[in-house]
Amino acid sequence: MGAYLERSGLGFLFGSVRGIRTVRQESFHDMRTLTIGLNPRDVRRPFAAFHRRAYLLVHELGHHFVETCLGKGDRRRLEPLFGDYDVRYRRAPKPRRCDRDHVSRYAMTHPAEDIAESFAVCLWRDWEPRAVRALLEARTARCRRKVAAIGRLVERERRRELNTRISSPPRRSPRR
Repeated sequence: MGAYLERSGLGFLFGSVRGIRTVRQESFHDMRTLTIGLNPRDVRRPFAAFHRRAYLLVHELGHHFVETCLGKGDRRRLEPLFGDYDVRYRRAPKPRRCDRDHVSRYAMTHPAEDIAESFAVCLWRDWEPRAVRALLEARTARCRRKVAAIGRLVERERRRELNTRISSPPRRSPRR
């Protein structure tokens, strides 16, 4: 997956992550240490849109994307769709049924999870386009707008990354 992100110009997502490790507690992203912890057992929980380890990683990268690439202005513009990203995170019971305004039940727990799940579904299109299409067709226009909004932000960051690479070619060390 890292090679795919690098080729597509989304390598900036991995570029600032210092470590990815397997953990026993719930999967997480830690902005203080720039690490991601993945618990393979989280894949079996039926709350995410797709149940794959790679999807779990993309979801955690979604949190990282928001923290590292989106400014306060971007978050404010997303607020009408997702809610306040910075609102206090409370452990709430997972809903039994998925609201059609969200891509998954897990997305309903907090605006941060809604954005991360929408980010993951947006990127997951490249791996399972039919499954993502079927998922989004079963959702409301609001849910599709959420995924599209995240897609536009990802595309903007991808273009920034590619422009940075083009404008500043890698420095070569002098020959000896």
